[in-house]
Amino acid sequence: MSVRLVFAVLTLALLGACSSPPPRLAAPPPILDPDSACLKDLRDRRMAFEPQAALGNSGTCAIANPVKVTADSQTSWNRPGVMSCSMARTVERFETQVVQAAAQRIFGQKVAKLHHMGTYNCRTRRTETTVASADMGSRGGRLSEHGKGQAIDVGGFELADGTMISVKTDWKGAGKKSEFLQAVARASCEHFNVVLTPNHNKLHADHLHLDIGPHKLCSM
Repeated sequence: MSVRLVFAVLTLALLGACSSPPPRLAAPPPILDPDSACLKDLRDRRMAFEPQAALGNSGTCAIANPVKVTADSQTSWNRPGVMSCSMARTVERFETQVVQAAAQRIFGQKVAKLHHMGTYNCRTRRTETTVASADMGSRGGRLSEHGKGQAIDVGGFELADGTMISVKTDWKGAGKKSEFLQAVARASCEHFNVVLTPNHNKLHADHLHLDIGPHKLCSM
């Protein structure tokens, strides 16, 4: 075979290779928007919840992605609570990693029910000053994180054997119930931005206020 013929054959082979279609690349997985991703996360965590229509409007008690929660993966709630999806996800993590761990360590059993005193509530912050002002007819003050669906007030916990642990009656003291509440409140500061306990002021004498707002305060 002549050199020219060999060159021609190689040229045709190269041209044929160049004309073949490039290999197909696998399509990237669809990217969920943040709201959908959060709802999927709640389902994966086996929370009992119902998505709700958006609440309020920009700047006024608004929640873009609210959910109504009746239970998390291990604990039922004494009543449903409406909050943002991101808050629900944080509460579930707190229940699993903090509450249940402390209950097993101190009582040797799980917490069966979370008793909360409120979640979403379109109102301003309740401080000793604003409460006194309200008594005199004034309702001014900064919007509460409850008004954004980013807070929950926890009044107590019920163990699997029916034992009640109440913030109001059991926070102070030297028994196991007080030890449990103090441990839960201390560890909750790792999950929530603001944790207010009975040590903060008399308005929190009967509950733990937990929120994921922009401010930082661990009141132990």
